[in-house]
Amino acid sequence: MPKSREHGQGALYWVESRKMWRAVVDVGFDPESGARLQKARMSKTKDAAVKKLNLMLRERDSMGLVLDRSTRVSDLAQAWLDDVTGRTKPKTLTGYRSNLKASILPVLGHRIAADLTPADVRRMHATVRKRGAGDSTVASAHRTLVSLLEHARAERLIAENVAALTPPRRTRPGKARSSLTREEARTLLGAGDPRWTLALLTGLRSGEARALRWEDIELDRGIASVAWSLTDATFTHGCDGECGRNRAGNCPQRRINLAADLDWVPLEDRHVLVRPKNTQPREIPLTESAIKQLRAHRDADLGPNPHGLIWHRANGSPKTNTDDNTDLRTALARAGVDRPGATTHWFRHSYVTLSEHAGIPWSASAGVSGHGSPEASDPYRHVLTAEGRKAVETLAAWVDSH
Repeated sequence: MPKSREHGQGALYWVESRKMWRAVVDVGFDPESGARLQKARMSKTKDAAVKKLNLMLRERDSMGLVLDRSTRVSDLAQAWLDDVTGRTKPKTLTGYRSNLKASILPVLGHRIAADLTPADVRRMHATVRKRGAGDSTVASAHRTLVSLLEHARAERLIAENVAALTPPRRTRPGKARSSLTREEARTLLGAGDPRWTLALLTGLRSGEARALRWEDIELDRGIASVAWSLTDATFTHGCDGECGRNRAGNCPQRRINLAADLDWVPLEDRHVLVRPKNTQPREIPLTESAIKQLRAHRDADLGPNPHGLIWHRANGSPKTNTDDNTDLRTALARAGVDRPGATTHWFRHSYVTLSEHAGIPWSASAGVSGHGSPEASDPYRHVLTAEGRKAVETLAAWVDSH
């Protein structure tokens, strides 16, 4: 018989058939049947059972529920992936799977999710670093763990997201993105290439620019609609595993593997259009110069273009991010700008930096670039040395004159 305890304080008794102590607490009533709901845990010793009982009581009284202490991180990971697969973009989902397989599950997979501690998170960081990975890899794995545990917290499987409380430490200075100087931007604008004119004046992401189709541009109104981003999807077997190929991409009946709830447009092979990063389409204004350049670009494009893309390969297929970066470096070299390590993402930094130095309010510039908050723009701000020198000299002259 259960040991007599005060009402609401649970029960503790010996289970002869299992030779173990059983701790039980009431956690409410079934809303449909009205039956009493209980949580129970077993222990080999009475002292251990008392500790489990007290823990369940603390959880019930402080959070209104008793945490699930049977779900391991590996089980949680699968449930989380099943949940996010229906709405996550291909590259994001691929990153989640890679981080789980390589960094999270080998270290934490066997742990009970509700029992994770900051020490466990730091242990994962250390293990990833031991295999020679850098700060960016650790940070990527950490972000995945944060998302995983946030799902568990929302499902009330854990009390708090310990990963969110334990950010990884940097072991070396971060590799900062760069920004074009004002003079370099002026030189590139002078080249008259609409791809780089739009990038500099609007902060277009590479995927957004490569996704632009002529149907998205209204040259007479001077408006471009940024409603899509070009990305590469993954494939899944369409043969129920009967083709014998290890890689789904080699399956004769392969299918694009995309979330069921994701809004997307197929182009060719694995190239697809998905909604931009913040999922919200936006309109960007075009300058008279950009409109003129786009008209000239359209008139000169005499090759195949089955998808109606503004920028595409010679055979009409979509351009990749690598293509875009190569084109940029070629354009910079041709314009006499010595930036061999430049990438198209620099334009996000250049746009925010130059806009701020030009005195453009954030509310106006963000409407073009698609940044959702001033905090989102912060990492893209840089100090332009020439403009900074002018600021210092102006301040010195102002102080000296009073």
